[in-house]
Amino acid sequence: MSKITVAFARNAGYGAGLRPALEKVFAPQLAAYGDLHDRSVMLKPNLLTYRGEGSVISVHPRFIVETAAMFLDHGAAKVAILENPAVQSAPAVLRSMGIAEDLKKMGVEMANFADYRPCFTPAEARFRSVEIAQEYRTFDVTADLAKAKTHAMMTLTLCVKNLFGFISGQNRLGWHLAAGQEFSRFADLLLDLYLTIRPQFNFLDAITGMEGNGPGSGTPVELGFVAGSADALALDAEVAPLLGVPELLILRRARERGILPETERAGEVPAAHAIKLPDPPGIVSSWGLPLPPLLRKGMKRFLISRPELDPERCIGCGLCAKMCPPQSLKIVNGKARFTLSRCIRCYCCQEHCPQGAIRPVKPLSMKMAEHLDAVLHRLLRRR
Repeated sequence: MSKITVAFARNAGYGAGLRPALEKVFAPQLAAYGDLHDRSVMLKPNLLTYRGEGSVISVHPRFIVETAAMFLDHGAAKVAILENPAVQSAPAVLRSMGIAEDLKKMGVEMANFADYRPCFTPAEARFRSVEIAQEYRTFDVTADLAKAKTHAMMTLTLCVKNLFGFISGQNRLGWHLAAGQEFSRFADLLLDLYLTIRPQFNFLDAITGMEGNGPGSGTPVELGFVAGSADALALDAEVAPLLGVPELLILRRARERGILPETERAGEVPAAHAIKLPDPPGIVSSWGLPLPPLLRKGMKRFLISRPELDPERCIGCGLCAKMCPPQSLKIVNGKARFTLSRCIRCYCCQEHCPQGAIRPVKPLSMKMAEHLDAVLHRLLRRR
């Protein structure tokens, strides 16, 4: 099996050097795809929200504009931007970014996903049927535009995680409920979306990324590069180690399922930069102990990071309560209040809090278990 190329280009900002950098990571993808003339292209950027200049929550506005222009300049007959942000519409986010008029002048259409239908997944998938937006099937080309960010549940959100936006907002809550604390099941869902949609072009905005309390309330981190690949999972596999996460859960599940592609790097590969990660949500699960199901379930509740509120930052807007799949929190006296016994640790509240008032925090039991896990592994290595 031939290796899939993941191309890198270094660039320090979103000015004049952005387009040449994008062209460098676009070239090998175009060579793999072929002629774009008379082709229709759908861009699916990460448009979680936009909170003004300097915001690193979504793909940078100029990154979106330059990518659209690049496809048009290389012969595409039509370019459209479709997404389904959790709160605003895609056109509204693009307007708040200040690029809607630029896109309109270029003839780029902007819309929300609307045509959600169940579809059968490929033979390698774990879930046999998934309801996803079907608009991408009406285009010749799908291009995935992701932002390099931390994520409380999946550690990082890159190109594969960006495909979760193909699921409707209501069903996203349902999938969080279905996965619950089984984060590997959620990773399997993301991989099934990747296997089903298979974007032909994939771009990562890692010029200024997000670290810490991501994906909505973290802090900017200068990474200084863009990346591109004809395969979303291949791109994630090369980028995650550069950001200090060689054992990203999505990659581990892909390896276990036998779908992780062979990759090779090309271009201006950046130096590794281990970014500040959120508290890991995972549980100690590598001891191989034959624990009864009820005991395993009880352990998970105590060995997974819990959401914690900063009351000084909370403004009582209620968005966290609205986005919570199991309705495990509500607004009481103008502040969010958790019922942790019902919390499934999906961190939707943390993801969408506009004030960064919620963050995942390791309980003492998790810290102790991690320490014990490390001691046991050291002892086993000595045998």
